[in-house]
Amino acid sequence: MSLVSIVTPVFNGAKYLRDCIQSVLDQTFTEWEYVLVDNCSSDDSRAIAESYASDKRFRIYANREVLPVTDSFNRAASLVSPGTKYLKYLCADDLLFPQCLELMIKVVESNPQVVVVGSYKICGRKPVFEGPPFPQETVPGREACKWFFEGRVGILGSESNHLIRLPPQGAGNSLFDAAFRNHSDTDLFIRLLKHSGDLGFVHQVLSFTRVHEDSVSAKHARVLGTSDLEGLAMLIKHGPDFLTQRELNRLLRKHWRAYQHFLFRSLFNGKGKKIWRYHRSSWLTLGIRMRPGHVAKTIAVGAAMCAIHPIDSLNRLTRLIRARLYRNV
Repeated sequence: MSLVSIVTPVFNGAKYLRDCIQSVLDQTFTEWEYVLVDNCSSDDSRAIAESYASDKRFRIYANREVLPVTDSFNRAASLVSPGTKYLKYLCADDLLFPQCLELMIKVVESNPQVVVVGSYKICGRKPVFEGPPFPQETVPGREACKWFFEGRVGILGSESNHLIRLPPQGAGNSLFDAAFRNHSDTDLFIRLLKHSGDLGFVHQVLSFTRVHEDSVSAKHARVLGTSDLEGLAMLIKHGPDFLTQRELNRLLRKHWRAYQHFLFRSLFNGKGKKIWRYHRSSWLTLGIRMRPGHVAKTIAVGAAMCAIHPIDSLNRLTRLIRARLYRNV
């Protein structure tokens, strides 16, 4: 039985998959299994994965039908060997540096209370240095969650950047919450940390997140403002578990303002209709109650941003927002 399972769900990732796999083979820690799951790719992803099947540490699977991203990640996690202690996601276009597993496992094995381990990373061409002050190696989970929502550190995102301690019963097939279509990884880390234990951190660059136009974040999440939407939903869902009422109210005001600013800006975006349709359909599944008062505040925020012809701007915003909110509802 391997100590850690590395999991890569792949959909049309042939362009970068060999580099991704090679980064696993280059690990200084070798007690791993590698689960690759092809999500009905139309390129050579499956053939590339199967070319490594002679290595007994590799386990190759294929989905029978194309699954949504969250479902694909959940199925991949469900395929790890029973009894595996740690889970390491690795997206098919990302890389691990050679000491990644060795150093992360050293932290988690030395600190039984740690349930998630992160590290510095390179994102595109930029090094990302967000973590507890050096040389602090662990942070209470609830404190790490507060840091995240306060915007002090962005250490709870990106599947490829973390190692997860699996519960005794294993990952199951519902590790990620499908309601969070683009940031279910962050939701998972918050759920683990607020109840189960501490965040561990390695003060070294251990992973590389590729930034390219084919990625979900470039094509979808950034345009649709999913970070503002799902960040607010996570705060509403999880905040009461680790924040005082005063802290929660302060952060809710901050996140609502950011979300209202995005909604206002989307009115002047060429994809505004698509954006509002997406957000309207997400409010119910994410537990966000968009009341008339919130709509009024969004209009007020927009009106305050319009320095010229404020009355005309207010009337225009009112018509646009009402049309987008209540059409087909």
